[in-house]
Formats: sequence, structure tokens, C-alpha cells
Amino acid sequence: MCLLNVSCSTIKTHNVTFGHPYSGTEDAVKNFPCRVIYSTHTALVDFPFIVLDMPFSFVLDTILLPVDLFVKPKLDRELTVVNDRKCI
Repeated sequence: MCLLNVSCSTIKTHNVTFGHPYSGTEDAVKNFPCRVIYSTHTALVDFPFIVLDMPFSFVLDTILLPVDLFVKPKLDRELTVVNDRKCI
């Protein structure tokens, strides 16, 4: 279900680099207002998936927590969380 969103926040941030615990959840929370504004342009069709992205990202981040704690990050944390520019 998380993949039906524009993209799951955890998958999106872990495609950049591993080593930052809960980066997907951070991305989902930071970009939530922007994604809600964007979903109003699509008649709120994807709104349920935007809301479900946060708990699913939290669960997947928890599963990936041992990997994130073991791997040394190659990038700064600021570069892993992508700011959504769709609402600008």
C-alpha cells in the first residue's frame, strides 16, 4: 500500500543512502502539508495514501533500524530528506 503513494518515504530516502535512522518517517512528516496541498489538485484521490505513508514509513524504518545503525552514512542527513516542491 505504501508503494501506491507517489513513493513510500522510507524507500525514497533509503534509495539515497542508508545510515540515517527514521529518515523515511522524517520525510513523511516534513512533506505532509505539501503533499496534502498537492492532493487537493487531484480531487483528494491520493490523500488516503499520503496519510498512510507515515505509519507505514515508521514500520519500515523500524524494520531497517538495525541496518541504519550498522551502516555509516555516506551523505549528511539533510541531503537524504527530499523537500517536496509540488506545492510551490
